[in-house]
Amino acid sequence: MSGPLLLSAVWVLALLGAFWYLHRAPPPATRPPGRALLTVAAVALAARLIPNLLLPVGAGYDIESYWIVGGLVLQGEEIYDSPETVDRYPYLPLQMYWSGLARWVAEAASLPFVKIARLAPIAADVGIALLLFLSLRRTCSTAVALQGGLLYSVNPVPVLVCAYHGQFDAIPALCILLALYFLRASSLSAGAWLGLGILAKSWPALALPSLLVGVGRWKGRLIPLGAAVAVPLAGIALYTSLFDADLTVLLREAVGYNRGIAIWGYTYFFRLLSVLRTDLAAPLAWLVQYGRYLTLAALSLVWLVRARKEPPAAGILTILVAFFAVTHAFAIQYLMWVVPFAILTQQHRWLRRYTLGALAYMFLAYYTLILANHVTQLLPWPQADWLIIMPAGLPAWLVVVAWATSRLVGNAQEAPQQRPRAGLL
Repeated sequence: MSGPLLLSAVWVLALLGAFWYLHRAPPPATRPPGRALLTVAAVALAARLIPNLLLPVGAGYDIESYWIVGGLVLQGEEIYDSPETVDRYPYLPLQMYWSGLARWVAEAASLPFVKIARLAPIAADVGIALLLFLSLRRTCSTAVALQGGLLYSVNPVPVLVCAYHGQFDAIPALCILLALYFLRASSLSAGAWLGLGILAKSWPALALPSLLVGVGRWKGRLIPLGAAVAVPLAGIALYTSLFDADLTVLLREAVGYNRGIAIWGYTYFFRLLSVLRTDLAAPLAWLVQYGRYLTLAALSLVWLVRARKEPPAAGILTILVAFFAVTHAFAIQYLMWVVPFAILTQQHRWLRRYTLGALAYMFLAYYTLILANHVTQLLPWPQADWLIIMPAGLPAWLVVVAWATSRLVGNAQEAPQQRPRAGLL
């Protein structure tokens, strides 16, 4: 392992130690809210900028994809129909503009592209830590809010995603949190923020039903619903006008994305069965074709049974945890999704368990495959994936299955340091 990789690995473990200490320690001593907010910002920035400076690499395939997409944007070429971007940009048109700017800055300043590209998700991740502090401050003491902000700041799971991997799931997560934050004051703003999150990645659509629960009457729900739909449509219209793009190709690539199947949770056993018995490949083929409908049906049931009865933030957490328990498709960066909502709803005990399981899986995957490929020294590919990488996610999956079960049966509440008043949480 190279020196930068070794130092970055030590940094991850140090963050885990800080996270564990903050969980076990009482809330920090009371300090002025402004000073507490600056503390959260400083810790969150340091936790992310240090590995960004240390690491000369990110997730190779993803960073290469951003480089290619950025180049096409700068050249004014259509993204979705380009032979260079096959399977490389399964999103609606938003992140591509940052890829273009990051490539221009990297080339103009002769800086490593990967370190520039990671700055946007890092900024969004720091924004999440600050917004968690501000959101908790509404219902809890400054000390509890500070602890929540710091818990996110040093949680190694989101740090790995934004500052190591270079993925940008922090951006849609921040948009969901902004939607929750502004929901009481302006349902129009809340819907617009959620729509922006959907324009970045599709998964914030999972939060829409719970967000609408926070609006009293059915007629009033049309405003945030309309805004959540209008913003992605506006983004699509802007892109098609700028790049003279084919709308059907755009929608096919962004909405029809269906990769990462049978690599996580119960679906892994479908793949293992097809590997061990090639004559039993039919279940995996069925999952590839129909798995998304199975996932949507399961989440709909979770919504009807539990999430629709919960306040918005709690309902979103229930849906996301359930998604991890039942999803047919998966990517490792998804693991950061639940972290901010667990802190917002003060699910500290479950978050500790989840962080340990997720980090064990992520550490193995990042340091033997994603950041540096060492796993093939043990087994050839794809056997290394089937027998080492994929099974490593099973402990984290078992945690979310137990967590989802706890939420569904109504035992999700913990005893927070200071119980929040009724509201969005």
